[in-house]
Amino acid sequence: MEFTKLQGSGNDFIVIDNRDGRVYKLLERLGLTIKEFVSRLCAPHTGIGADGLILIEEPQDPKNHFRWQFFNSDGSVAEMCGNGSRCAVRFAYEKGIVDEEVRFETLAGVIRAWVLEGGRRVKVQLTKPHSYRELLLEVDGRRIEGSFINTGVPHFVAVVEDLEGLDVKRLGRAIRFHKEFEPKGTNVNFIKPLSENSIRIRTYERGVEAETLACGTGATASALVAYRKGLVKAKPVEVITRGGELLRIDFDESLQEVFLEGGVCKVFEGFFTEEALTCMR
Repeated sequence: MEFTKLQGSGNDFIVIDNRDGRVYKLLERLGLTIKEFVSRLCAPHTGIGADGLILIEEPQDPKNHFRWQFFNSDGSVAEMCGNGSRCAVRFAYEKGIVDEEVRFETLAGVIRAWVLEGGRRVKVQLTKPHSYRELLLEVDGRRIEGSFINTGVPHFVAVVEDLEGLDVKRLGRAIRFHKEFEPKGTNVNFIKPLSENSIRIRTYERGVEAETLACGTGATASALVAYRKGLVKAKPVEVITRGGELLRIDFDESLQEVFLEGGVCKVFEGFFTEEALTCMR
């Protein structure tokens, strides 16, 4: 089956055109669940390897261009993914599904997007952030101050001094599974302000269960928190990811209209075999 692998700021995704339902037909024939399908393709070494998998499907509302199904690498479903959305838009643009202005359906709501530079950059308007609150958590015998906000998916944001020396996997995992965020948990972002309009970020992503090179909704959450707390004073806020790329976050003063912009790179196109899904059973 044909697929394309794209990456946005180091977040990599397998994208498949499933408008004809080909994936579901394949799973029925092989007796696999969608979770098994996703986790096997996203696995490093034995699969293609990716942070997540995206299915492009027909929209439920004809006013929209497509619907996506988004899965983390472990096969779990996520309501939204900022970098994944930019990769999905470039894929749809190159397949002739959309033009430069796009509307597509996610579990978090309808997302608007704009194709820039022939798809090499994509700007998306995320759903309205909500559920902002300040928190003080007891984690591993220490107190962690931070802010919670949902930018399509839940995020906890904490400011740290030693960003480079931080054990993101250990501390991020402890916060991700903290009782405060039960039952689904949260993504976790650690940030350090750099200037009046820039921050550096490291993110632990739920579903991937590891630090990733970037997270679009996490960068957005972090930029909003930093601006709200006065850690940055100008916008758009530039967020430097773990992978070294820059994401640009813009928003209105009420923090309700939020835009994420960054580069998208097509890594390769190819075909995976049925053997890739069955040989490691």
